[in-house]
Amino acid sequence: MKVNVIFYHPKNPQNLHDVAALAASIRADLYVIPRPGVDYKLEMLQQKARTRLHIVQSMEETVNAIGEAMYVVLETYGTKYLHEVEFSHERIVVVIGAEDYGIPQHVVEAIPEPKAVAKIPTVVQGMSYNVAASLAIALYEVVRGTQSGKPRNL
Repeated sequence: MKVNVIFYHPKNPQNLHDVAALAASIRADLYVIPRPGVDYKLEMLQQKARTRLHIVQSMEETVNAIGEAMYVVLETYGTKYLHEVEFSHERIVVVIGAEDYGIPQHVVEAIPEPKAVAKIPTVVQGMSYNVAASLAIALYEVVRGTQSGKPRNL
């Protein structure tokens, strides 16, 4: 299994750096759809994170670059919990959104099937974890949810 990550409109450069490091740690490509007007200070990223980073301009461009995959979108309005998602596809893409507004529903609707819009359980309704912590939880679930227990790109 191959794992990729999409980060939609990151707000905070440090969060992008943390997400890039997490993606690089499992050899996942990271596709970033930048928020207009934000300087991400990409020159400060470690080389191993930079080599797997792709700056793209839209979700459509990202989906075309990745190709056929199962998309797991992390959102507070998810229809199921992350641990309920079946990771049965050969390529899994974890999609995370902006720290302040997530991923608009019209953008999620444009992501092709198969996809799951999932949430991570929290005690307080509507609350969410830090975006890097959410990605770490999701990557753990992807690895745990596979039969082999280890993505091929590790």
